[in-house]
Amino acid sequence: MKKVVVLMLVFLFLLTSTIAGVAQEPIKIGALFALTGGLAPYGLPIVNGAKLAVEQINRAGGVLGRRVELVIRDTATAPAAGRDAASKLINLDRVVAIIGALSSGVTVASSSLTIPARVVLISPASTSPMLTDLKDDDFVFRTCVSDALQGVVQGKLALDLGYKTASVIYVNNPYGKGLAEVFKKEFEAGGGKVLAMVPYEENKPSYRGEVEKAIAKGPGVINLIGYPVDGNKMLVQAVELGYEGTYLFSDGMKGEAVAGGPAAEYIEGTFGTAPGALEVAVAETFEKDYREAFGPSTVPFRAQCYDAFALLALAIQKAGPSFLDMTQEEQGTAIRDNLRAVANPPGEEVTYNEFSRAFELLKKGVDINYQGTSGPITFDKNGDVVEGAIEIWQNFEGRAKTVKILKVSTR
Repeated sequence: MKKVVVLMLVFLFLLTSTIAGVAQEPIKIGALFALTGGLAPYGLPIVNGAKLAVEQINRAGGVLGRRVELVIRDTATAPAAGRDAASKLINLDRVVAIIGALSSGVTVASSSLTIPARVVLISPASTSPMLTDLKDDDFVFRTCVSDALQGVVQGKLALDLGYKTASVIYVNNPYGKGLAEVFKKEFEAGGGKVLAMVPYEENKPSYRGEVEKAIAKGPGVINLIGYPVDGNKMLVQAVELGYEGTYLFSDGMKGEAVAGGPAAEYIEGTFGTAPGALEVAVAETFEKDYREAFGPSTVPFRAQCYDAFALLALAIQKAGPSFLDMTQEEQGTAIRDNLRAVANPPGEEVTYNEFSRAFELLKKGVDINYQGTSGPITFDKNGDVVEGAIEIWQNFEGRAKTVKILKVSTR
């Protein structure tokens, strides 16, 4: 009889431990990031923005009393690899939502799996106008402004710098094509002339042919819309071919990998554009915390990545305790339906690293309006942010330095 009692007690202990363990399982949020391929120099600095949010949220007690966990998979900056990574996040890792991808082409490809699975995909860096019209059943969002806005700033910047002619080399994907077309339209509307539009494919050993086409007619400036790995190859080959002109860069070429790269001395003083942060004081606090955790970086979209994770956490908290008992599809729908509720006005404003206060307000049934690290983050019906900032930056002594922040809006 004593043996039976002991065995029953052991059984009950194991059962209770198992139930407690299940109850404390973390809430998993996936991340589709380029850790290899053309955007590899961007992947880790940007995902670190989400890691900072994870650390702060867990320090605040987690979401719905659970810790949050970031599950990262590499897209290799390639659509096929991105789809495979998205499939694993959904079906193997069982994440409730996904941040990513970086490349617009990879985001579009990955969405072909996330949309039917009813998993929210929120990109911090996919700027292509193509995402605006994506048939996504409202499951695709982004925390960065569209290139429909960045391209306008780029075109005006080129004119303000006194350029009359330009050639454009652009990565042949939705990001590159979309930004190149908007730039051309704005530049020529202001009296400039685009002499050549030269697409390039990623991961080629040489871009001599593309560079030759771009410089053939002697443009006043080359607008290089690309990614660091291949972009650096083109800059070196332009020097080898005798090009002595200057450059204009997009967000994909901003950061230490290019500014301090193999052609650093030849691009000193050149300008570029990138989505930036509107609230200077908030951005400075974010940068201070980021530097302390990961070291300095001038790679763009780090704040937008922080905001993406923050908004997902707030939407889950807004959904309430019943979220923990939902199926994956139900969880995805709940996140989708609560994202605008925590991001858009009206509501009590909360901002960077105010998770304890935000969670407490939501528990009390108070509406909140998240004011992001990168800007106010108000989503329109397409999942685009309606207001944000475009930064004008300049390469200087191996670093990309902010020159000006411009407020932009689709309103």
